[in-house]
Amino acid sequence: MIRNPLGLRLDPNRPIRDQIQQAARIGAKAVVLEASGDLAPHRLGETGRRDLKHQLRSVEVALTALALPTRRAFDTTDQLDDRIRRADSVFALAFEMGTRLVLTNVGPVPPVDEAPRREAFTHALASLANRADHRGVRLAIEAGADLPETLREFLDGLASPALAASIDPPSMLRAGIDPVAAARELHAWVAHAYAGDPTGGSTTARNPRGVGFPPGALDWEEYVGALEEIAYHSALTVWPEPPTDPAKLFKAVVDRVAQIS
Repeated sequence: MIRNPLGLRLDPNRPIRDQIQQAARIGAKAVVLEASGDLAPHRLGETGRRDLKHQLRSVEVALTALALPTRRAFDTTDQLDDRIRRADSVFALAFEMGTRLVLTNVGPVPPVDEAPRREAFTHALASLANRADHRGVRLAIEAGADLPETLREFLDGLASPALAASIDPPSMLRAGIDPVAAARELHAWVAHAYAGDPTGGSTTARNPRGVGFPPGALDWEEYVGALEEIAYHSALTVWPEPPTDPAKLFKAVVDRVAQIS
């Protein structure tokens, strides 16, 4: 039986406090918040931070992670210092808010034969890891289109305990990557995991699980089993894709995982 609490990633374009109340009502035990808009470190003052922590405590919803928004991949040194400083402010905010995890999309790992991009990417991630470690948090790379063995090789090479991976089944299935195999491949690096099937747009890639699984369908039993194998016991986060109704999607996931024994 699944033992992981179910969480909800909130929409940064909607009132966060209303969404926290909704998350509690529909049974979410945790949330992921994006550090943008009113929750950006330079806009969320001391009073706002205190009030946000109080609201989460009052409805008994934990903060799983903060999400660091990024517009570009980290395979270039252009404005890198400024980007790392912005990341550092999110690391500090995460620690203050009581979570030790920051999620972000750093872009695909450049191939070894593209030396300049690979070098820039490695330097940037090493710098981010140092900042995260200094702030007492881990930076989890949102694993989507990258082959899991590529990401694992890169993480093994840097060998920084401040780096981690976040498994995103919908993104992986769109790219034809098996989330079950990804969880097992990345194993000790996995610090966060989503739960769900792709709900927006079309999924044309052949399901990596083979015959019997339509495109976009997650093998829930095997996925949850793989997370058990790697001793992942943190929250499984449901990430609604606009315009999906968060409550409807969350209930669908609750009903689905209830079938797993």
